[in-house]
Amino acid sequence: MDVDGVLTDGKLHFTSDGREFKTFHVLDGHGIAMAQRAGLLVGFISGRPSEATARRAADLGVRILKQAATNKAELLQDVQREHGLATEDIAFIGDELVDLPVLRRVGLAVAVPNAVPEVKAAAHYVTRQAGGAGAVREVVEMILKARGDWKKVIAKYLTLLPLLLLFGCGRETPPASPSTNEAVGYIEKFEFPDRDEHGRLLRKVSGDRARMEADGKLDIENARVEFYSSNKVTMVFTTPRCWLDRAHNRAMTDAPVHIERDNITITGIGGEWDGEKSTLTIRSNMQMVLRQANWLK
Repeated sequence: MDVDGVLTDGKLHFTSDGREFKTFHVLDGHGIAMAQRAGLLVGFISGRPSEATARRAADLGVRILKQAATNKAELLQDVQREHGLATEDIAFIGDELVDLPVLRRVGLAVAVPNAVPEVKAAAHYVTRQAGGAGAVREVVEMILKARGDWKKVIAKYLTLLPLLLLFGCGRETPPASPSTNEAVGYIEKFEFPDRDEHGRLLRKVSGDRARMEADGKLDIENARVEFYSSNKVTMVFTTPRCWLDRAHNRAMTDAPVHIERDNITITGIGGEWDGEKSTLTIRSNMQMVLRQANWLK
């Protein structure tokens, strides 16, 4: 894919000292991660060298990065030679006239809606989402569904549902612990409701970001679990960071924990969930504040 106008909205931003920065969409980053998890080779071909582009490629683990003010068709040939690809094996997303030599050669030519008319005319498909606003994610999802890989890829995310069952059954094994394994994917700003057979809300799990590690553990930032009764919140558990071991249905945190329930507030440092016993053990500095209940007044 091209970068400026495809992975970004095409605008170039410069600080007062001349440094460049770009804005990328998390949807596109997530889409690229899913594509690579399905075995697709992802690459950036940009006619404009940029440190921000190189950093984004490194952050996503993108293996192909071609940045040079030369003919993009030549860069495409370099990619084919280096990775043993035929043109029909390649899909490309572009927006500008310089992308036409590539779009006219590849097996799947894609344009974004903000592309120039000539690029749209040469494309097999024009995305609904604009460049820099999820267009790449849209293309990835389309390709994975066409290949029959979509359900397999999202299965890893569906296994996040045990997060809703932190208090369910589990085996007697050591609690989860922080892992240094390589990340295999991320979920940004997620929220999962859990309902009973009648559709009543039981609990809701959310977080700013979940890092999925190769051993199956989840590294969750700003985790929040809300428990409900009659559609009203009865308890809220929050922590800046926790690890969830899905296989053993255990979770732990070294960070501060905060629990609100009825007239009780409990805080502490570090904790462990035991899925079998439905208990939370706070490791240290535990404090409990009992606020005055109505019946005491």
